[in-house]
Amino acid sequence: MTPPFQPLEISTDLKYVINGLTTHLGTWENHGWINVKNAALFQKAAHLRTHTAPTTFKWVKGHNGNERNEGSDRLAKEGAQKNKEDHVNLSIPIEFDVQGAKLVALTQAIVYIGIKESKKTPTRRTTMGNLEKARNAIQEYTGSLETDELIWLSIRKQEIQTKIRQFLYKTMHGT
Repeated sequence: MTPPFQPLEISTDLKYVINGLTTHLGTWENHGWINVKNAALFQKAAHLRTHTAPTTFKWVKGHNGNERNEGSDRLAKEGAQKNKEDHVNLSIPIEFDVQGAKLVALTQAIVYIGIKESKKTPTRRTTMGNLEKARNAIQEYTGSLETDELIWLSIRKQEIQTKIRQFLYKTMHGT
């Protein structure tokens, strides 16, 4: 942990992280963290505001020989291959634990997304089995192991005809 009086430079190859911590943080808090990927991590990072010395963010091109970035990628890969997850303390200091959203900042679309997020979707055995079959087929064909999210996003691509998208969606759900 860096002392609050010492300047801090955060380097990352993810513009999403820099923009999230510099541009979007206030809006995300006002919206109650609805539809924010990695919200818990951004909430934890919000305490950087208490850092009294300058905090700067630096974007570095990924996979371009930057020693710190390459080391970070190597550690992330090692972590992803672990059988057991490491415990990460994501407790948020009380002054940054924003509860709910500001009504004045909400739109109907954001509220709708929030309602969808709050409802737990039941796990469907057939769907999970079909996702696993699709993932294995993709890995066999391309050599890369894809996530459920990427498979679902790929099925929804606009370049695919609507009838085919509907067929793929129904096939994944076993209907």
